[in-house]
Amino acid sequence: MLKLFLRLLSILTGRTILPPEKTEALEQSLQRSREQNKALDQRLVDLRQQQQKMLSDLRTRHQQEADKWRNEISSNQTEMARLREQIAQLAQSTDQETLRQLTENQQLIEQLNWLSGTIAHDFRAPLRAIDAYSFFLDDELGDSAPAEAKSSLGEIRRNGKRLGVLIDGLIDFLRLSTCPLNRVNFDLGDAVRELLNMEFRGAPIHIDKDLHFPMKFDPELAVRMMKELLDNAVKFSAGVEDPKITVRKVSDSELEITDNGVGFSSEHSDKLFRLFHRMHGNDEFAGEGIGLCIAQRIAGRHGLTIGLHRVGNLTVASLSVTQP
Repeated sequence: MLKLFLRLLSILTGRTILPPEKTEALEQSLQRSREQNKALDQRLVDLRQQQQKMLSDLRTRHQQEADKWRNEISSNQTEMARLREQIAQLAQSTDQETLRQLTENQQLIEQLNWLSGTIAHDFRAPLRAIDAYSFFLDDELGDSAPAEAKSSLGEIRRNGKRLGVLIDGLIDFLRLSTCPLNRVNFDLGDAVRELLNMEFRGAPIHIDKDLHFPMKFDPELAVRMMKELLDNAVKFSAGVEDPKITVRKVSDSELEITDNGVGFSSEHSDKLFRLFHRMHGNDEFAGEGIGLCIAQRIAGRHGLTIGLHRVGNLTVASLSVTQP
């Protein structure tokens, strides 16, 4: 009856009138929708708060990172400024030290040149006087002089001449130590071939036809250095039955001169390049112990080292490049 009444009322009013149970169901559904909307609103509020917190944290981290980088950049700039100052001070100190060394070297060269001049003139004057007066005395005494006196005068003159040779050697060494270098592209093989044609014609020296050892060298000093080394090999191999001297290229940075001469004792190995040091007695071989010292000095000024050692019955003089 209630349903019929509600239908009739709906027809008369033109509106849908629901029965109580449906109305209650709709109200419950509406209530649930409101609660869901409220929960969604709360969730939205929470999400906004989380978003704001995340943005705030992100801004804070970015600010902290920016501050950190600013501090590091500032610290690096300070360190760079300090390093620049140190480099400038070091450069200034290096320039001053270089200038000081150049000044000292120039002064040393001037002193060596002065010493060379002094030796060449002041030392030779009394030496010439000793030689001249001993000659005059010997001539004045003639055959009437005692044999012992004649022998003493001869010994005075002989040692005077030897002292003159030593003075010449010392002057030569000083000159080669201080003279300006005219370094050009030069082949040491050409220096050896020139010496074989000019100084050592007929000497038992073997050299490969294709021997080439190019480097930056003063040509005049290159020839002098090789002359001293070859002269040393020829002199000490002259007394053997079948003398053999070989000049060969070991590598792009090493040249060797070998000979089968008498060699030297290992006891003298640390003294081979000392000025006026002789490996043998005066009565065995000529020379005053100057040649090897001069050769080493020339080599050193051109970035080379000279080694001298025995390998079996051979004496090996090696020229090695130590500087480009």
